[in-house]
Amino acid sequence: MSILATYREKEELMRKLQSEISKLEENQQLKKELEFKKEVEACLDRHGKTLNDLLDVFGLAPSAAGRASASTASRRTRKMKVYVNPNTQERIETRGGNHKLLKAWKKQHGAETVEGWLVAEQD
Repeated sequence: MSILATYREKEELMRKLQSEISKLEENQQLKKELEFKKEVEACLDRHGKTLNDLLDVFGLAPSAAGRASASTASRRTRKMKVYVNPNTQERIETRGGNHKLLKAWKKQHGAETVEGWLVAEQD
């Protein structure tokens, strides 16, 4: 496509968007919402507050601590598993299966055998 054709296409798109904007500007509901927004911003300016302050007043903005706990709260914590090797009396406490020594035990003795060494599960 030539640059002239691209220019004409963008021009036509701009005319369509301008037409849509002019129709929206005539909409009474939009006019009311814009007026409300202007009044709220004027009130915030008059009192030296920001939009975040307003959200905090109404309890709609998560605090920094709330955001951190919300992201970790979405994932459940794994149970603590305690394994004891009956041959060596070695003890492993892990919340996941990615423990280096646990992997070595499973490779050496087999996963079923090592799962039999499970002594306790804690929350």
